[in-house]
Amino acid sequence: MTESGGRMLRLLTLLGSRPWWTGDELADRLEVTPRTVRRDIGRLRGLGYPVEALSGPGGGYGFGRGGRLPPLQLDDDEAVAMAVGLRTATAAAVSGAAEAAVRASVKLEQVLSPALAAQVDAITATMVLVEAQGEEVDSGLLSSLAGYCHHRRAMRMSYRDRLGVETNRLVDPFRLVHVRGRWYLVAHDRTREDWRTFRVDRIITATETGRRAEYPDPPDAASLVALSVSTTPFLYQAVIRFAVPSEVLSTRIPAGYGVVEPDGSTTSIFRIGANYLDGLVGHLVGLGFDFTVVEPPELITEIEAVTRRLARSVEAAS
Repeated sequence: MTESGGRMLRLLTLLGSRPWWTGDELADRLEVTPRTVRRDIGRLRGLGYPVEALSGPGGGYGFGRGGRLPPLQLDDDEAVAMAVGLRTATAAAVSGAAEAAVRASVKLEQVLSPALAAQVDAITATMVLVEAQGEEVDSGLLSSLAGYCHHRRAMRMSYRDRLGVETNRLVDPFRLVHVRGRWYLVAHDRTREDWRTFRVDRIITATETGRRAEYPDPPDAASLVALSVSTTPFLYQAVIRFAVPSEVLSTRIPAGYGVVEPDGSTTSIFRIGANYLDGLVGHLVGLGFDFTVVEPPELITEIEAVTRRLARSVEAAS
């Protein structure tokens, strides 16, 4: 969605939330100029939305007496996408998301044609979802973090690490990433002067500082989280070179289970963590491609031991 499209949707929401708004109020809520508000109002009118306006003292914008939004118009693909999205939201690890999704689904059903409602019912009736396994996060906190990221607001937070130790951090929030059933905040940690990832369910408090966030050399948020959750917490951090391009290897690696990097046109680098090397050997062999261990040396020793064990198994079978 474009920035102007998203802004017009927010403008519609504001206009529907109360009878009347001044231009300055709308401009302040949308963080734009009054001139931009007037232009967006004109666009809404062009789309058929009955927005009224009054100039002078006490003037502003509203749907007016008897005004109402036009009925929701969805084509088949849009209705299915919304229904599936709302159905999926009931399994999200976010407090209140399931109830909100049910309420939204009821509203959606009220504006669908009988034929399309039946089609959506048939699809959702066959869906089976496994609820998220990660710890539930507070929807209010998640919304606040998203706002800080979007508006580039620095924040102070109290954070509890995996050992239960609480620390206070001054961070510049950058992105929210959802992977393997958990939410992560990617932020530049001014306390550590480095980019870090934080599990949202471990954030105790988060407050805005009033300072604008700064992003020195911003990383790829998804890759940083994938690296954090698949290597850092483990006893061994392995680096493997595979004899296939990164786009080929990536098709075999589930999201959040290691990081694949290009290494020329015909090879790729795979980074993954493990507490048990024998299990890692089985995972690497199961990918089905030739590979070379870059590090750690303990992994090479384990592969040699596994190779001898497999050879003995073959000899015993023959």
